[in-house]
Amino acid sequence: MKHPLYYCFLVIYITITTACFSSEQTQPLTVNTMYGDFTVTEPILIELFNSPIMERIKYIRQHGTLDYIIKQKKEYTRYEHCVGVWALLRMYGATLEEQIAGLLHDASHTVFSHVADVLFNHTSLHSSYQDDIHEWFLMQYNINELLARHNLSLESVLHKSGDHTMLEQDLPNLCADRLDYNFREALLTDVLTLDDVTTILDDLHFADGNWFFTSVDSAKKLAMASLMSTEYVWSSHANQFIYTWTARALRRALDIGLLTADDIHFSTDPIVWDKLWLSNDEMIADCLKIIVNYQPIAEESDTTTPLIGKFRGLNPLVLQNNQLQQLTDIDTDYDNEYTRVKKRIVQTARKGWSYYETSFDSFFPNTAPLHCNGRNQTHTTKNSYTINLHTTTS
Repeated sequence: MKHPLYYCFLVIYITITTACFSSEQTQPLTVNTMYGDFTVTEPILIELFNSPIMERIKYIRQHGTLDYIIKQKKEYTRYEHCVGVWALLRMYGATLEEQIAGLLHDASHTVFSHVADVLFNHTSLHSSYQDDIHEWFLMQYNINELLARHNLSLESVLHKSGDHTMLEQDLPNLCADRLDYNFREALLTDVLTLDDVTTILDDLHFADGNWFFTSVDSAKKLAMASLMSTEYVWSSHANQFIYTWTARALRRALDIGLLTADDIHFSTDPIVWDKLWLSNDEMIADCLKIIVNYQPIAEESDTTTPLIGKFRGLNPLVLQNNQLQQLTDIDTDYDNEYTRVKKRIVQTARKGWSYYETSFDSFFPNTAPLHCNGRNQTHTTKNSYTINLHTTTS
């Protein structure tokens, strides 16, 4: 049974499509992005832009609950990121299928984004929880049926299928997804300006399955930004601390029936955040107090204290003497900094945390995608599920 919010978004979607579409003609859509304005004429893209699944992620913050605590000059959402990825793909000549894959690639994020990796004890370094439920999630919004009406299959637009190398590649390579979120993080922290982004894109190319630079300076500017974001944002103490305590609050909310699994998967940040705050549960209240009273830890510039997270440093290809070479093979200073940051990151979100098993059968129906793996997910659950909520004091 689908969550009631799904039907709310469906009503909005039907209203929009009834007003904007006719069987004879689809009106062009103008999409505004930080990379410029784009005119969209493809009916399937227009339908997707106005769909319930895209409407929902306008209310899913990129940084989850971190945005509620550490105020930045401008928050951004999974919607803005997905549209940015789509815009980059369109700029560089991606196929329609790859553009759709880019537009939908983060649509399956749960409330508070990557908090689900902690809540559901997702330990893979090669994917996130939202990646593993992605195909199942799209089907809950009938994206397979929407695609079929335009003679496309769901399999052809799965971002982790391995078929879309402009959109997705393994770290430390560049891809459209990684480009957009690195640009956005660097803009938020004033590491890059919009002029810098324009210059970097002018020097960036895609051919034969590879993103590569024709300028070492542009490659290094983006790569250095990725190291700073890795060290001070994505793997920061604040990020891990706040996500852990948010997961505790959500776990408690599930235990007492304040929230359901559908709320986690299909609701939005503002709705769930308000439910947590308005609850009278003492344990949830304690978790929220700890979150909102978090004090950032001041670090010395030469600190070597280990950080828990995923190393997201970039090592882009640069065209030199008609050969593609990694930046670390060209620039010694960058090689040293890349190595330093990589050594500092403990590449697991679970090291130093204790575990206990809690049954999730009462929260997740047999069709819930808790144990799916890429394109071959089985959509079945096990009898128990390991939830990571407690940190050790050592």
